[in-house]
Amino acid sequence: MSCKNLISILWPLVLMSVVLFSCKTTTQVVNVSPEKSGKDALVPVLKWDKKMVEFGKIQKGDTRYAEYTFTNTTDIPVQVELATTCHCTTLEYPPSSKVFLKGDSGTIKATFDSSEKDKSEKIDITMILTNTDSKGYPIIEEVFFSYEF
Repeated sequence: MSCKNLISILWPLVLMSVVLFSCKTTTQVVNVSPEKSGKDALVPVLKWDKKMVEFGKIQKGDTRYAEYTFTNTTDIPVQVELATTCHCTTLEYPPSSKVFLKGDSGTIKATFDSSEKDKSEKIDITMILTNTDSKGYPIIEEVFFSYEF
């Protein structure tokens, strides 16, 4: 076997080995519930008037409303980047340009439409702040509502 034939046979194997064994796979754990006191002093703390609203028994097609008010209890300014929930609920929340200083309050208003629902559920409303924890992860706050058929 000539050197040229040997190279033509081995070259694809060498190339495949480089590709297979040089890939670095890492898993990053995202902290969706960062510590909000103690050593993580630069993380704002929001105090909620309520975190859960129970609508009770409803009929398909009913509409329900809920309001959740938060207050910034720390010296860290807070901004809401985004609030999100399932397609069955529309939200009104403060614009991302609004800065909440210590003692300032804001409100999330939720309008739930049960037209496309068939079973009892607990729905979460997720609010993502522009603030991050000490590791650079976004601060996430959640409130909830539930209903029964």
